[in-house]
Amino acid sequence: MTPLGPPPSIGSIRLTGRAVVVVDVVEFVRLMEQDEVGTVERCERLFDALRHEVVPLHGGRVVKSTGDGLLVEFGDCGAAVRAAFEMQRRAATLGAGDDDDLRLRLRVAASHGDIWQTGHDIQGKAVNLAARLVTLASPGEIVVSVDVRDRLMPGLDADPEDLGECYLKHLPAPVRAYRLAPPGQGAHVLVQAPAEPALPGADPLRAGIAVLPLAALEPGGGGPALGDLLADEIRGGLARSAHLHVIARLSCNQVARRGLGIAEIGQVVGAAYVLSGTVWRRGELVRARVELARTVDQSVIWSDAIEGRVDQVLQADDGIVPGVVAAVSDAILQQELVRASTLPLPNLRSHSLLLAGLGLIHRSSRNDFERAQQLLEHLAQRHPRRPQPHALLAQWHAMRAVQGLSTDPQGDAQRALDCASRALDVDGASALALTMKGLVHGFLLKDLDGAEQLYRRALALNPNEPLGWLYLGTLCGWRGLGDEAWAAAQRSLALSPVDPLHYYFDTLAAFAALSANRLDDAERLARRSLRAHRLHTATHRTLAIAQWLRGDEAGARETVADMLRLEPGFRIEGYKARFPGGESPMRDRFADVLRAAGAPH
Repeated sequence: MTPLGPPPSIGSIRLTGRAVVVVDVVEFVRLMEQDEVGTVERCERLFDALRHEVVPLHGGRVVKSTGDGLLVEFGDCGAAVRAAFEMQRRAATLGAGDDDDLRLRLRVAASHGDIWQTGHDIQGKAVNLAARLVTLASPGEIVVSVDVRDRLMPGLDADPEDLGECYLKHLPAPVRAYRLAPPGQGAHVLVQAPAEPALPGADPLRAGIAVLPLAALEPGGGGPALGDLLADEIRGGLARSAHLHVIARLSCNQVARRGLGIAEIGQVVGAAYVLSGTVWRRGELVRARVELARTVDQSVIWSDAIEGRVDQVLQADDGIVPGVVAAVSDAILQQELVRASTLPLPNLRSHSLLLAGLGLIHRSSRNDFERAQQLLEHLAQRHPRRPQPHALLAQWHAMRAVQGLSTDPQGDAQRALDCASRALDVDGASALALTMKGLVHGFLLKDLDGAEQLYRRALALNPNEPLGWLYLGTLCGWRGLGDEAWAAAQRSLALSPVDPLHYYFDTLAAFAALSANRLDDAERLARRSLRAHRLHTATHRTLAIAQWLRGDEAGARETVADMLRLEPGFRIEGYKARFPGGESPMRDRFADVLRAAGAPH
């Protein structure tokens, strides 16, 4: 595979950040052998619809036909995935024949990266990867790379299912792949968090964003007022994020009236991102288009359309705006992850270091996990008098020990305590720092009383600290206080609707549900977590226990077998020794279930 350095040939053009989609007709040779004329006619009808209707509608370009498929490129992953779902829908109708055995079925795969345009073709690693990924897709399925998955919002763009590390022909190392289901057909549900006032003034640890009033496309009809209202709703939703600094309404309106460009707005109000758009209204019908741009280079990193009735668009909890807020938050996180992987540490802004560090802590790759430490340590050196970097470093060391990545678990436990203490020295009222100190006491030192005191102190200072509620719920579960555990877990999920670590919230909430004997909820949350992170073996254990207690013994045995393939060294005695709740009835009950389901003693 040619590296993206100098152009591979004269006349080649480098296209950065493209989504590459490969479409393939399943068993094309067999279909041609059985019904050559009918297969050609159905392929022509289907490919014409994809080429002239589906791809242009989503802003893509058909690069070429491969005879039994298409090679397509898009400017962003969201558009590529929406087009892929529509391709499969069209295939289900246009690819049909009188004989179901002759029906056209598609496999679709997508990757993301820089490519070379050479004449009427494209080349590059992203093209090669998409061509390999399509072999993982079954008829009617869509499979994408981790780079595509990281640019999607689960529950909004698609519901991804983690396929784990996959070995592909001619690639030297396994790659992470995901199978996509249409949004709403998986288990991910967005929950709107309670309001929390934005901090006044600029904060270097939070990315600044200016939300401009949406411009009316037609005079009259309430467009300008509606544009202001929509901007206010979006601004209010974004202000609930602890990681964003939302520029005040009056400042946003002022720069909008002056007609400043994206770069000028960034300089005037100190924003790294600008959200703008247009709105059109006729009667009760509203149509709007919004886009998120970086002020440093004016590049659009996300855009979407909103359509619905006025009351639907502005509905606080179940309307369209919460989905836009979630997508914008996720787009900013993914942008900062990309920047953190390509720029030297001194060139990264503080909010980039923080957001990328948060995202990388829970990546499955060990290299990503180690990179998170580098980012957070650099941030702690840059801001020694801020508690957040030290608190997150405490979490990093604790998770290193909990996940079995440490060669010195006791040493990491001590370093985690030191970092948490350092954060509290800086700010004794930091709820995050108290929560992370409680994490060390509960998960590593098995000091449940000390952990509970720290969690409750953190939540008294900040009742909206989602990790405080999450870990408190887990602790109550260890103690067999099921109802308290489930109540705390539900509070945590409501406070973390767009958290980049949602699988982590789901797996601990599943354990809380299990302790409350809410077996349906435990299985639902565990499966939702595994769809996002298939390699997390603790989630497999929770799922297996829930299945067994529900009477699904065959399913529990299958889940335990999956867990043992990922963690072949697992033993019941080790599980009991590591169980943070000590010699509790919960530990022995769960250990007995796992043993009965096939886990070795």
